[in-house]
Amino acid sequence: MPKRVIAAALAATALALAGSAQADGKHQIRLTEAHADLQPTFVDTGKPGPSVGDLVVARDGVNRENGAPAGMFTQVCTLVELGSSPLTSTYECSGSITLPDGTITMQGPFVPAAAEQSAAVTGGTGAYRTARGEVVIRAEADQIVVKLAR
Repeated sequence: MPKRVIAAALAATALALAGSAQADGKHQIRLTEAHADLQPTFVDTGKPGPSVGDLVVARDGVNRENGAPAGMFTQVCTLVELGSSPLTSTYECSGSITLPDGTITMQGPFVPAAAEQSAAVTGGTGAYRTARGEVVIRAEADQIVVKLAR
């Protein structure tokens, strides 16, 4: 399984305070992954090889669109449905994006081969303590867009 694709997809669930913009009644936080070659940790919990219950743990910095560091992205994903390959398999992921003014938490399904997918914002701390909305992950572009409902 190509680690860059998994990492990009998980850094997901992975983008900086470069621009805050209003669109569709949402406050957007646009980030990019700090490292295109993120090396997630794979935990084989069952029989050898990919199987339901295996875990993927990812941790990486996130940057503003201008490249300046913005915070940290962490995520743990559990393999819940084995596809024809790990890239087409479905994972259930929980994660957080820690920024200088608080943390945004998220959760949802993830398929590494999908070009774009969303996870629910489940809450937060600090400036994000009442957060709700969605996190959009664009794997090939290494982008994470947090869309907070107002």
